[in-house]
Amino acid sequence: MTKRKNRSTAFRKIKRRVPSGESREYFKRRLKKPKASCAICHSLLRGISAGSKTEKTPNRKFGGNLCHKCQARVLVEVQRVKEKTKSIDDVDMLYRKHVQGRV
Repeated sequence: MTKRKNRSTAFRKIKRRVPSGESREYFKRRLKKPKASCAICHSLLRGISAGSKTEKTPNRKFGGNLCHKCQARVLVEVQRVKEKTKSIDDVDMLYRKHVQGRV
């Protein structure tokens, strides 16, 4: 019989065959999925659930990847680089990866 603490559905049953030839059940705790966070400032993203991948994500540029503040800053930097008022080397290192993908 399994231990009482392992009878919950929070534990995953893993069946393994040991070198002696018999099979045993091991129990591993299921981990919670991490909440989605901004790629730049690491704040939690709104409108994104941590549970299922099938739920909708925001349909704007960088939706599900950047928060609204960082997204606005990146779009300003993209426009400045496109208008050639600023070079890509002058863009802050945090935003450069996202700006290069849009230019």
